[in-house]
Amino acid sequence: MPIELRLLAHALAVGHHRNFARAAAALGLTQPSVSRSVAALENLLGVPLFDRTSKGVVPTVFGRVLLERGASVMQREDDLRQAIRALAGLDDGTLTVSAGPYRAELTVATALGRLSRAHPRLQIRFLVADPTDVLRDVIAERVEVGVAALEGLDQEPRLLVERLPDHRLFFACRRGHPLTKEHSPRLARILEYPLVTTVLRGEASVAFSSRGASTVANPRGIHESTPQILVNSVAIGLRITRECDAIFPATSATLAEDLAAGRLVALDFDGPVLRPSAAVFHLRDRTLSPAALAFLDILRAVEAEVLAATETTTGPAKRPVRTRRTAPRRQ
Repeated sequence: MPIELRLLAHALAVGHHRNFARAAAALGLTQPSVSRSVAALENLLGVPLFDRTSKGVVPTVFGRVLLERGASVMQREDDLRQAIRALAGLDDGTLTVSAGPYRAELTVATALGRLSRAHPRLQIRFLVADPTDVLRDVIAERVEVGVAALEGLDQEPRLLVERLPDHRLFFACRRGHPLTKEHSPRLARILEYPLVTTVLRGEASVAFSSRGASTVANPRGIHESTPQILVNSVAIGLRITRECDAIFPATSATLAEDLAAGRLVALDFDGPVLRPSAAVFHLRDRTLSPAALAFLDILRAVEAEVLAATETTTGPAKRPVRTRRTAPRRQ
């Protein structure tokens, strides 16, 4: 039978104090309780651990081995408890998150930054990847939490999926672009120019089918199309858009700095509003780490902040940039 740590702790206290009464007092127990524990341990091991003499309690040869080895056992047990407490308190541990490019730069990076500020000893591994790779890494347990496009995730029974708020996309182009001279260009007109973005899926794939884009159905039956200029980074997409006639679909938060600086213009698009859906997900049958739970709470807060800022802004979310004034209507 395995040795109970409780019995071992009582025997170590007796060996340290060389007296049952003092050991019991130190443990906050009665002397008979400690005596019974030592007797039970001796019965379990089949050897005497202490000699009771007129000068006190003296460890036998077996008792000396128990005291030497038992102390290290108890130390390892204490180390284990401290490690668990540190992990639960986020003073230690590791969190691995993977996200698609748009959500990574819109909210996930901010959420991870706040998590690190609150728990600076936490090790964080953040990967930006294609949504298909994010899904594959979560299922393979290489990543604990994934954030990516929602399309197809509800078809995966192994996942627990939480939909995130939808953020409207706007079409942006460089200052001086030919489209900036047109009032309310339609989608077909906009897509006459190269689109710079990530792989398009679902509704976005159908809506943004354009010159130079090839649309196929992936193994999950989700329509995908590759834009004429394929990128996996929002920052790179913005930089390319500043230098050519490409069109960049992005959220108002993503475009805010370039719009304010006048480097890009948000087109006054005449068509349906597009709000691609995204979700955060993890394996259904796995217990999330304390770090992952904390990250999810922070991510929800950041998503809500970005959505609220979009709804109250006087920028493109409320008043898209009109590129040409129209004549006043006759009364």
